[in-house]
Amino acid sequence: MTAELPPPSGPPQPNPDVDAPPAPPADDSVPVAPAPEPSAPTSPPVPVAPPPMMPPFGTSTAPTDTMSPTYPTLPPAGDATYQPTPVPGSNGLAIAALCCGIAGLFPVAAVVAIVLGVVALNQLKYRIQRGRGMAVAGIVLGVLWLLGWTVLVVAAVVTDEPARNASGAVTQTSDAYVEDLKAGDCFSGAGRDEVDSVTILPCTSAHESQVVTIFAMPAGPWPGEDKVVAAAEKGCTEKADPLITQRAYDDLSPSFIYPQDAFSWRGSREIICVVDAPKGTTTGTALK
Repeated sequence: MTAELPPPSGPPQPNPDVDAPPAPPADDSVPVAPAPEPSAPTSPPVPVAPPPMMPPFGTSTAPTDTMSPTYPTLPPAGDATYQPTPVPGSNGLAIAALCCGIAGLFPVAAVVAIVLGVVALNQLKYRIQRGRGMAVAGIVLGVLWLLGWTVLVVAAVVTDEPARNASGAVTQTSDAYVEDLKAGDCFSGAGRDEVDSVTILPCTSAHESQVVTIFAMPAGPWPGEDKVVAAAEKGCTEKADPLITQRAYDDLSPSFIYPQDAFSWRGSREIICVVDAPKGTTTGTALK
């Protein structure tokens, strides 16, 4: 006995086993697309909350109701700088250096000015004071005074008059300028193109040359070297030859010292007639 079931409600549903269309015959030339898989039911996207915003750089996120101690920022090791110590007024050593430099007429004051100026400049590196210019001025004045004193001492030594006896003959060796030579003086050191200074010594000592006579050219503008040489040769022949001995005339060579340019001419117009030992030195006087 079978019970009858009520008819299904709604539209008839296809039977996949009976109502499916027949599969097409297999053909290697026609590609068969795979049947699409049933897609899984999709759910609506879940909204995601955005990340919290970062605080600006340098601001603290600590609660405002908490108090945190603050500490001063120290420079990294090795980068510390030291500032000069402020000291009111001008540097005393700089003032003293300037005063000593002005008073450098005395050599000791010039030396003190240089020393104080150097010490003052060293102090001003670590102090905020006035006086750098005074220290530099003191050093410069001290150096200039010392240079001046050195020149004066050297000039005094070189131009020192040679010692002479009552007749005017030189009695000891000394250095002098050519302008200091006198007739009859024996000397050495004139064997150069330009003669500025010579060594004067007694004629009894070995010497290279001897002054026979000295005469001056006429006043006037520089006549030129050729005319001066011609006048010197003529003048020395006329004036010097009669004054020397026969031995000097035979053994020694005549020569002369003359101004070689306009500058020397303005300083002196003298012609110095001399006789020179042709080999080495000679002794004794060449004058009669």
